[in-house]
Amino acid sequence: MKNSDLKLNANTLIYNITLIIFMLMTIYKYQYGCICLQRFNVILCTLCVIISYVLSKVAHLDEIRHENTLNINSMQGLDYGSAMAYSYYYGYLRIILPSTGSLNKGLVEKLENIEDNHNIKISVHKLFILIPSSSYIPPDLKEASYQWMEGAMNSEEEERNRAGIKRRTYHNTVYKIYPNGQKLKTIPLYIMVEGATPLLTFHEVQKHAHNETDIYKKYGKEIILKFYEKLKELISNDTECADLCELIYYNDYDNGTKVNVAKVILSRLSQIQKMNSENFNNN
Repeated sequence: MKNSDLKLNANTLIYNITLIIFMLMTIYKYQYGCICLQRFNVILCTLCVIISYVLSKVAHLDEIRHENTLNINSMQGLDYGSAMAYSYYYGYLRIILPSTGSLNKGLVEKLENIEDNHNIKISVHKLFILIPSSSYIPPDLKEASYQWMEGAMNSEEEERNRAGIKRRTYHNTVYKIYPNGQKLKTIPLYIMVEGATPLLTFHEVQKHAHNETDIYKKYGKEIILKFYEKLKELISNDTECADLCELIYYNDYDNGTKVNVAKVILSRLSQIQKMNSENFNNN
């Protein structure tokens, strides 16, 4: 039951009890006269106050009334979700996605090289990033796909000098997806996909007893949603990255049952292919 419903029901109950007591007082007024009424008034009023107080405590009305709801949107970017999004965007995506000319290859060129070197066709030339609402991402996406997926190959490594680290390397993984999980009867689809690593860090933080752990657990879903919204905004506003990345925000548990992430990805692929087909026909 929602807090607002609980408060309404308790207030209604208190009102009804008070009304009944008032009616009893009125009856006694005419039956026993003013003297009895004065004595009875004290008893009934005291009883009314006691009942109202007990009911308010049982219903936690005091706590509900003074509960402070965290409004992440009013924090103007100071929230954890937005901070993770900025860090992930500038510290990773802006490095691996766009091309820098002759110095570094962009995502599209890396995908084309994989296709040429392995004689395969990658379904969509984008990096798919998984953003599960629980924040947990397994080391191998095969674990989250009921064996529908398996790692196929990695992209070529890219080296960058970052924050004093010389020749730091970056690479991504291409996965096979077997529709319906039938490896022997279907041709696999190839897609470059990975989880958003800041979410895994956020998940690991919540496993330890820090001062902030409880508040992170309480508002975990709101923080993750804000991460997704801010990251989507950053990518959409960047012409060099907007067409190279696909964010998939999803609930990874359905009534306690782990969702097959391969189905989630296939559903998004179907949407993209349908949209591309419609755009092609319109042109």
